Amino acid sequence: AMLKQSQRVAGLGHYILDIATGFWTSSEMLDEIFGIDDEFERNVEAWVNLVHPDQRAEMLEYFSDHVLKKGNPFNKEYRIIRPKDGAERWLHGLGKLDYDADGRPATMFGTIQDITARRRAEILLEQAFRQAKDEKEKNRAIIEGIGDGVSIQDTDFKVLFQNQVHKDFIGDHVGEYCYKGYEKRDEICDGCPVAMAIADGRIHLTERIVDFPEGKRYFEITASPLRNADGQIIGGIEAAREVTERHQAEEEKESLRAQLLQAQKMEAVGRLAGGVAHDFNNVLGVIMGYSELAMREIPSGEPIHGHLEQIVDAARRSSDLTRQLLAFARRQSIDPRVLDLNQIVVSLLSMLQRLIGEDIELVWKPGPNLWAVKMDPSQIDQLLVNLAVNSRDAIEGVGVITVETKIASFDEAYCSDHAGFIPGDYVMLAVSDDGRGISEEHLDQIFEPFFTTKETGKGTGLGLATVYGIVKQNSGFINVYSEPGQGTTIKIYLPKTHGEEAHPNIMFEQAVSGGDETVLIVEDDPEILNISRIVLEKAGYQVLSASSPVTALNLAEQHQGVISLLVTDVIMPEMNGKALRDRLVASRPGIKVLFMSGYTADVITHRGVLDPGVMFLQKPFSVNELAAKVREVLDKPTG
Repeated sequence: AMLKQSQRVAGLGHYILDIATGFWTSSEMLDEIFGIDDEFERNVEAWVNLVHPDQRAEMLEYFSDHVLKKGNPFNKEYRIIRPKDGAERWLHGLGKLDYDADGRPATMFGTIQDITARRRAEILLEQAFRQAKDEKEKNRAIIEGIGDGVSIQDTDFKVLFQNQVHKDFIGDHVGEYCYKGYEKRDEICDGCPVAMAIADGRIHLTERIVDFPEGKRYFEITASPLRNADGQIIGGIEAAREVTERHQAEEEKESLRAQLLQAQKMEAVGRLAGGVAHDFNNVLGVIMGYSELAMREIPSGEPIHGHLEQIVDAARRSSDLTRQLLAFARRQSIDPRVLDLNQIVVSLLSMLQRLIGEDIELVWKPGPNLWAVKMDPSQIDQLLVNLAVNSRDAIEGVGVITVETKIASFDEAYCSDHAGFIPGDYVMLAVSDDGRGISEEHLDQIFEPFFTTKETGKGTGLGLATVYGIVKQNSGFINVYSEPGQGTTIKIYLPKTHGEEAHPNIMFEQAVSGGDETVLIVEDDPEILNISRIVLEKAGYQVLSASSPVTALNLAEQHQGVISLLVTDVIMPEMNGKALRDRLVASRPGIKVLFMSGYTADVITHRGVLDPGVMFLQKPFSVNELAAKVREVLDKPTG
């Protein structure tokens, strides 16, 4: 296939002629050149008839006398008239005789190349030459107007000629040696395309990078041997074409390709992480629920009570890991509010100082007149804690961690020159340290989940993955500036929110209490369903439990009394929680709803953000959290 493609590009076909019969076989490309098909009778007479009438007698004599009788190779340029379209084409035929055991010509094999384009160019060139005053003016007009830089050197590599384009590239060096300034010529000429062309008489193509004061420039160099009338090599011709713009475009394309691959990889890992976290949350919910129920049955002084506390504590720590996975996957359930970032950071400073220890100084540089941002305040906690822990671990001994905020705006022109930046108005949150920094080879990996440079047993590799997921979930972006030994600065840009006033992050605590209302629980995980039923029944509620939406609808239809609350999982096989809610609200208009899930899906959320007014319980949850949330929803005024 490659040979056919090469022949097509070169317009080159091949043939084999049987001398005894006069018949010849041809390649597919040769048939295309001749303009013939399978019906064409391939013999010498038919070939002669293809030749232009002005040359038929000449070509027949050339073939019979010069080639067959005298045994010379076939080497001739001639014209044909193609039977397919009547077009006149110029061909260059080559052929070589092969002899039998008796020394008689047996076959001739060779090639035929379509040189029409070249001949037409030669005719045009000849016409142009006739208009020139003399040969010198012709050559100079061509060489100066060619657009490439042309240089001619002799066999000692002395520069004999440069056109103006070549001088513009590297300066005027006519009369100098290309290796001037070097002691050993052979070392300089090793790999030089002109030197190789002079040495082997072939054309050589290479690329060269030249350092100029304004930066690197790229050149494509073609070197050819220069021959005299006798065919002897008397020097070399170098043609230089600048391809800097092409290289820059290729580098930019490669950079964009790498960014796309990285984004696709992060997205794929995010989906995997979100799915794993969702399933694992159900398991953790069962562990926490049954352990807490068992603790209620055992006096606190008993050793087994302490063991159960350890189980619950381990499950909670595991739950924190799954929340980080969900944040990376951008599936964490969030409750966004309009915030003043400075107020939130100030409320966290004392906690951050305890987290990083007394040996590290925490510096706070608030920016003035910050715009408001809209996001879940707990996510800002996660951002700062993860970044502060990373900075703390990067500092050996004493050091400084700086937390900074300010406003920033980027236009299209700025973003086109800065990869990763997105036009718009932002509030910047930066965390800097004077630690050991990040090596260049690791910079592209630091936001991948489970990637860590810390020693075994230290760090989960989820800290910066969590940061990445939170920032992307809130339509922001991150930039990292770091060099080994010089510290690290991570800048987070959160989009400015419009038309809403920031309010402080006020958290209300509610005492856990029960009730006597009827609650319908729908959950396809049997263990979660069972533990939820037990918890609510112990709190005094009348509980209807269903393992599927269809069962829930049947229970609701058969139940004669009031159903005050629907507690439903979001993702279930038969229909999602939102669809189930809509069906029940249609038949029981006063029913309230509490959604629960290991992650929120687009059926009730948009990019992980809860619809306004939707009550939501994140899995895994403790028995107290379930009881408290049920009471909160029931006590919430309707409308």
